Formats: sequence, C-alpha cells, structure tokens
Amino acid sequence: MIGAFLIATCVLALLLIESKRAKTRIEATLETSVARHKALLQEHRAEIEVIEDQHQVQLAKLAMTHSQELDGMRGILAISDLDRDEALRNTDTAKRQATLLRNQLDEIHVFLESCSAGTDETAMAIRHRLFQIHSEAC
Repeated sequence: MIGAFLIATCVLALLLIESKRAKTRIEATLETSVARHKALLQEHRAEIEVIEDQHQVQLAKLAMTHSQELDGMRGILAISDLDRDEALRNTDTAKRQATLLRNQLDEIHVFLESCSAGTDETAMAIRHRLFQIHSEAC
C-alpha cells in the first residue's frame, strides 16, 4: 500500500511537473501568437492608411476634375445665354422692322387708293409723309 501510494505520488508529481511545462509552453505559444497578431494588426493598419491616402488623392483629383468640368459648363452656359439674349434682341429688332414695313405698306396702299380716287390733297399729304419716312430711314 505504501508502494502504491508512493507510485501514485510520483505519478502525480510527474503530472504536476508536466502540466507546469505544458502551461509554460502554452503561455509562450500564446504570447507569440498575440505578438504575431499585434504585428499583423499594425501591418493591416498601415496598409489601410496607405489605401485611405490613395483614396483621398483620387477623391481630390476627382473633385478637381469635377470642379473644372463645372467651370467649363458654366462658361458654355454663359455663352449660350449671351447667344440667346442676342437672338432675342435680333427678334425684337426684326419685329419692329416688320411693323414699320407693314405700316409703310399700309400708307402706300392708302396712297395708291387715294391716287386712284383722284383727290390730290390726300395724295400730297401721303407723299409728304412717305418722304419723311424715307428721310428718317436713310
């Protein structure tokens, strides 16, 4: 019985020693793993920062290109606004000219009718008016 107790004590002592060694190995492995994990995290953070910097540079380039395109479009819009305004002015001028021509045509028509009717006073008044219009136009 003492022998069995002694053997059991030796086995327990060996198990205790082996468990301490295993615990030490596990702690060393764990510390190594943690250190490796931290190194990988730092490496990934550095890579992420590089990628973010690249994205920021690309965004800045895109923003500058976008701004330049907007400026170009504003320039085109300003030119088209000027063209539109000029076309409107030309249209107004053409309308006024058409109205003047229509009025002159009406006066000529009246002149021709009065000439055919034979009243010289009306014809003279209309001739005088046409002469004034012609003088103003020249």
